Amino acid sequence: MRIRTAKTLAERIDLHYFKRAHGMRRWRYVLSAAAPLAAALWVAALMAAGSRTPYSPGPVSAAHAFAENRCEVCHAGSAPGSPPASAFRAHTTDAACLTCHDGPAHAPNQPSPPGCASCHQEHRGRVQLASIDDGYCAGCHANLKTAHGEPRVARQVGSFPAGHPEFAALRPGTRDPARLRFNHAVHMKPDLRGPKGREQLACATCHTPEAVAAVSGAKRPARTGLMSPATYERNCASCHPLFFDERLERVAPHAEPAAVRAFVRQALTDYIRANPDDLSKPDSALRRVPLNFPRPPEPPARTADEWVARRAAADERLLWNKTCVECHSASASADLPVYEPTNVTKRWMPRAAFDHSPHLMVACASCHAAGSSTSTADVLLPPASLCASCHSGARGTLLSPGGGAESRCFACHRYHDWTKARPVTPSYPLSNTR
Repeated sequence: MRIRTAKTLAERIDLHYFKRAHGMRRWRYVLSAAAPLAAALWVAALMAAGSRTPYSPGPVSAAHAFAENRCEVCHAGSAPGSPPASAFRAHTTDAACLTCHDGPAHAPNQPSPPGCASCHQEHRGRVQLASIDDGYCAGCHANLKTAHGEPRVARQVGSFPAGHPEFAALRPGTRDPARLRFNHAVHMKPDLRGPKGREQLACATCHTPEAVAAVSGAKRPARTGLMSPATYERNCASCHPLFFDERLERVAPHAEPAAVRAFVRQALTDYIRANPDDLSKPDSALRRVPLNFPRPPEPPARTADEWVARRAAADERLLWNKTCVECHSASASADLPVYEPTNVTKRWMPRAAFDHSPHLMVACASCHAAGSSTSTADVLLPPASLCASCHSGARGTLLSPGGGAESRCFACHRYHDWTKARPVTPSYPLSNTR
């Protein structure tokens, strides 16, 4: 029988246990050394492969993705000739942006224009750099200051719709500046007399989205977002032909009075030359001539020139005093009348961009009260409150749960007027994009 004494039992205890690492501690030591080493090897491998991923805080926008792996394209040093090695540590300067985008200033009376990167934040993924939060705009427009006195529109503007002023065209006292007599309500009545009988006009009969010529190879013409201007030839002539003489089946051109006069006299000359027997015939019917504009009783003309002169005078009296003034205002003149330019507004919000294309599914009468408009002075622009019924101030898709259509400032407003952009000289070789 073995007898275990306290001494023999004590000998079983490893008195040097503290000199050897515990299993968990040993692994911790191993990992603390292996992880940095692996990271260093990963970084070295990416560098060897030409990747800048380890230095990048995130993907850049889609427009700049071509140079995502070349930090020095944007992060060049502010001083010319900065060493490329320090490029990824340098902040992007306006000079780097202007190399490709020589955008005009936001407003000529802006006291201190912010730098490009102040609003256009990169490395947020494949987003549009122009899609910025309202806070960037409100940084100035919440208490707007200009270099030339008081702001003309509003000093305090916030997010739409609560902080947005009413559209300028709808403020009290504003009228449609068009110099044209037009009654929308009359033209929207049912059973109008048209060239093919009774008809009902719709908004789209006269107003269609404006399209510009497509470039070669494009699938369809490009749309400007505006509505095409209504023209007499396209929208009015079929119902309002400019007949001027009951014997002629011709209509006068919609042109300046001098051109109309020349056309009328030439048309009468051609007619009497082809129908010399009509020289002494009285008018058999008063077709197309209003009863309040009868021809004066006169003896038969003796010559063709006399016949033309008499009828031309009567035809012009009808055109100048009845036909043309139905729509146009004329000023007195010794010879030919002078009509005011129509001055029809094509774009109501010059400081904003509205695109009719994504709104074409909405009934026109939902936004434009044309059915009750009886005066040209009526401004048929919808109020801001009506726009807010869809553009409710929350991000997201139209009528999505918890939000409406996009309503941030950039949805309607453009910071830069790109029509004033200056051309740039390309400076990056194709190799920089690889």
